Amino acid sequence: MKRIVSILVAAATLVVLLPDCKPSAGGSCTANATSCDSPTSRMACIDGKYTPQTCKGAGGCKEEKGTTTCDSSKGDLGDPCAAEGAAVCSTDGKEKLRCLKGKLELAARCAKGPCQIADSGEGNCTWPYANVGDPCTPKPGAPARASGACTEDFKSELACVSGKMAMAHVCGGEAGCAPLSSGPWCDRSIGKVGDDCDPKVEEFSVACDASKEKMLTCSGGKLTKSVRCGGEGKCYVRTYGKDGFSHYQAACDQSVATVGEDCVKEGDHACSDDMKDKLVCSGGKFSVDTPCKQGCLIHAPDGTAFVCKENAAKAITAPK
Repeated sequence: MKRIVSILVAAATLVVLLPDCKPSAGGSCTANATSCDSPTSRMACIDGKYTPQTCKGAGGCKEEKGTTTCDSSKGDLGDPCAAEGAAVCSTDGKEKLRCLKGKLELAARCAKGPCQIADSGEGNCTWPYANVGDPCTPKPGAPARASGACTEDFKSELACVSGKMAMAHVCGGEAGCAPLSSGPWCDRSIGKVGDDCDPKVEEFSVACDASKEKMLTCSGGKLTKSVRCGGEGKCYVRTYGKDGFSHYQAACDQSVATVGEDCVKEGDHACSDDMKDKLVCSGGKFSVDTPCKQGCLIHAPDGTAFVCKENAAKAITAPK
């Protein structure tokens, strides 16, 4: 009996003295943990070190054949993660999250439907957006636009500034803000006084006002000056494709104008409102270029533009 008691005491002592073999974060490893920490977590072996990993996808964490499997396609903000840079969906489907420095961080919010797991296994928002103040991380080596986002109403563009989303541009054009995979694409062809503009980029140097009766021009980085578009076309938007993107260029029909009125492009011609004179844009104002005895034609029969009727008649009757 004493022998049996001694054996039991020795066994109990051995159990107490044995080290805890459960993997711990940062410990050396050659394979993933053989047991799950919980139904939704495990220790993954990344670069020879144990790393906590969240397994909140439908498959959870499972123990099989001496190892563990982890469905990491879903998680929640702040959860530990092992696959650096991988995108997953939040468990409520409202957000796309990305694994950065061992934790899931917000990558995008999802509008018009939940976050879905793509064929690649990565989380994806069909209509991603962000709010001002959301955390963000610039994408190394990519244009600044690639780290931006559209707002929830898809009418403004945000930029990643000092780790936070900040307002960048109002997208007042009909196309609004498009959440492309390469970053937000903003239609700024319609705007209002005070909106940002860029005089060095033609597309962003002017905009139509909401009524499309006037064009706004750029001064000091803001849309300020208002110019009347007196022609039949008023202020209109020309859409064209370039470099794989749709572009939206505001244009002003000033084919009819008033002497002394502001003009957009130096050297352009127009007919006066009473159609009596041919005008020219000089020094930012329309002035009389040629008084017309018989009136001014916007389009002459021979195809030329802005000519006096008497001169158009001469051109038609002149011998060829």
